[in-house]
Amino acid sequence: MASFGMGLDSSVMLLRWLEEPETRDFDLSELTVVTAITGDEFESTRRLVERHILPRLAEHRVRFIQCGRSARTTTVNGGGVVVFDDSTDPRRLHFRGSYTLSAEMLAAGTIPQLGGARTCSVHAKGWALDPVIAALTRGGHYRHAIGFEVNEHRRAAKDALFNTDRRHGWYPLLDWVFDRQRCHDYAVAALGESIEKSACGYCPFSMSTEAGRRALMRRYGAEPERAVQALVLEDVARRLNPRQTLISGSSLADVVASAGLPAVIDTFREQLDGMAWSLYEVRRVTPIASSGRRGVTARSIRALDRGSRAEMEAALSGHPGQTVTDTAGIVRQHLDCPERCEHLLVAAPAVVMDKQRSQFEHFWKEAHRGHDTLF
Repeated sequence: MASFGMGLDSSVMLLRWLEEPETRDFDLSELTVVTAITGDEFESTRRLVERHILPRLAEHRVRFIQCGRSARTTTVNGGGVVVFDDSTDPRRLHFRGSYTLSAEMLAAGTIPQLGGARTCSVHAKGWALDPVIAALTRGGHYRHAIGFEVNEHRRAAKDALFNTDRRHGWYPLLDWVFDRQRCHDYAVAALGESIEKSACGYCPFSMSTEAGRRALMRRYGAEPERAVQALVLEDVARRLNPRQTLISGSSLADVVASAGLPAVIDTFREQLDGMAWSLYEVRRVTPIASSGRRGVTARSIRALDRGSRAEMEAALSGHPGQTVTDTAGIVRQHLDCPERCEHLLVAAPAVVMDKQRSQFEHFWKEAHRGHDTLF
């Protein structure tokens, strides 16, 4: 079993197995390649995979399964998972999927986060792949090959924590001592060109370094629709929480504006103006445990009205509260509440679903005990 992320590293892992039989200890008839479609990657990834990888898989009759989510959550028996193609003669990628990661992000009013458990990958890839792999292996023993290169020992070690008496994680690029540069050189020698990094157009890991941001701006120049999508995601999340931007200490909007991509900014603004908007009430509270330690902040979001952007911004201005305009020009009405709470109204695109944790009202009432509301 091999996970194929469609980027440089996992492509080189497959290429070596296909082109150099001595690098593997199994017959290709025993290999199943699986990939999870997020629906939000760059078109250049699709073109490179369809040009170089799929024909080679077909030539060697390697089984290739493309799957993805059809709903936000999935079940162990495959509920919420769709198999787009299961073939030893793959011809195309089902690249836009069914239920995309961006759809989940917009409905939640959030963006992928740096660090932690990489929940975006868990949801968009793990939740789709796990039921498919379980169905394929049927409780038997299997090796699960993943293309972590030699500078990703920590990711490999983290993945190995999921090993069981049946599943064994395997990292061939580590065994071959292939780093990113060596993968690049191998791809150029084998294909005549390299394969770009596979990532969603709004991946914060692609934006975490200056070099990464420069590379991303080049890709945005070639595929402006990915840039617009990322800007919309960031804008929605930022309206609900000014701390939510795709670039720490800055924002994707600022970087794109400085990158000489005026057409992207114009299209982004036009798309926002053309969307339906809502007036949202956003509340946050940080509960205090009996030990006195601060708990995980809980959020409640509720749409109060719906209409055009102009109508919702006018409705916002008619509500009481303290008007605050941030550095991005986003206007919010802040309502009085205790120190560990936040209560605001904001206009935003009408894509976010009403949602709150089951204990939210209890936490909110506890935090407001003895507090007199001014508005």
